[in-house]
Parts: sequence; structure tokens; C-alpha cells
Amino acid sequence: MRNGMLDRYRFGDILPFALGVLLVLLPAIARADRGVEITPFAGYATGGGFEDNTTGARLNTADSGSFGVILGLRDTYETQYELFYSFQRTELQGSGMFGGVPLPDMDIHYLHIGGTYLFPGEKVRPFLSGGLGPALFVPDATGPNSKAEFSLSLGGGVKIPISNHVGLRLEGRGFLTILPANTEIFCVSSGGAACAVRVQGDAFGQVQLLAGLYFGF
Repeated sequence: MRNGMLDRYRFGDILPFALGVLLVLLPAIARADRGVEITPFAGYATGGGFEDNTTGARLNTADSGSFGVILGLRDTYETQYELFYSFQRTELQGSGMFGGVPLPDMDIHYLHIGGTYLFPGEKVRPFLSGGLGPALFVPDATGPNSKAEFSLSLGGGVKIPISNHVGLRLEGRGFLTILPANTEIFCVSSGGAACAVRVQGDAFGQVQLLAGLYFGF
């Protein structure tokens, strides 16, 4: 989303936006009387990297912790609509300098709309999950150099009830972000010669392992 509004978001902007979406949806969900589920979670994100189209050099994102929240709306006994948000603070790993620019740390945000399919079960309910929406890459550098691109996710896990309204959710989810041709990432000045890395038709993949308590209403 070149030169778009999302390109200017920092961590302080995207988190209130995601929470705002949740708050806007909650009244309508409550009126629907279909069952609401909120799952704050913590996790561990691994994988992901960028390859410079000019030099062929590789930059990888360091494995690190993540956290977020999932808002679910029950559709049937087996299916549930979901709004998924996660945040990871990581750093780029490669040579100390890249194209004459110091490598920045980076925040990665996912905001996906999707759902789950739950298999029958009494004590444990396995499920499949998926979603799509923007992935936002926010380098720790000066200037409006964030990037928002289309991404999708697929995963699966189990839900383990603890009581009628509380349970444990364990999940593994893979993310794939499509980077369009001529994408410039981590530019000190947009479109200038000080871009840390340029990619062309690349893809950014990650896996997150998540654990959280869900609260049903």
C-alpha cells in the first residue's frame, strides 16, 4: 500500500485501531445473541526474511515473543467467525550495515478477519483456523517508512474447556505475506537511494505458536 494511510502507522497507532474495531463490533455482536469469545494470547513467532533483488543478500527476522487478542463470534456449533490481531517486536539479522544503512529493529502486526472450524469433542475440541488481512512492517527508524501488504494465515489447534465460560486455546498458525514487485522496504527516504532492501515479487512467511485463555459470554 504505497504512500497509503497504513504506511504511516506506528505501534502506537495500529493497536488502538485494532482495539477500536473490537469495540465497534461488540454491541452488534451482543445484540445478535450468538455467543462472544475473547482470547488474549501470548506466543512465539519464528521465520521470515527478505532477499534484496539487486544484491541477493538475505535479511532474516529474529525469533521472538508475540502477543495479541482474538475476538470470536459463534456461527454454529462447529464454526466461528474471528477477528485476529497479533504483534511481534523483533530485529533484523544480517550484516551490520546493508546498503550503507544500519539495520533497524522491526515491529510486525497482523490484523486478520477469518474463522475456525471446530471438530466434535467433549474434553478437547480440535480446530482449524484461517484468516486474511493486512500485515504491517514497522522498522524502528525515522520517517514514514512502514509497509502494509496483503497477508493470509492458516493453522490449527485445540480448545480445552476449564469451565462453562473459560478455557485454554493452543494453536499453531502460519502466515504468508505477498510483497508486490518493486517493493522498497526500510527506506530512510521514500524512493531514494537510502533504502535498506528492495524486493521484487517476494513472499514473507512466518509461524506463530500461541497459547491463551478464552472467555465466553
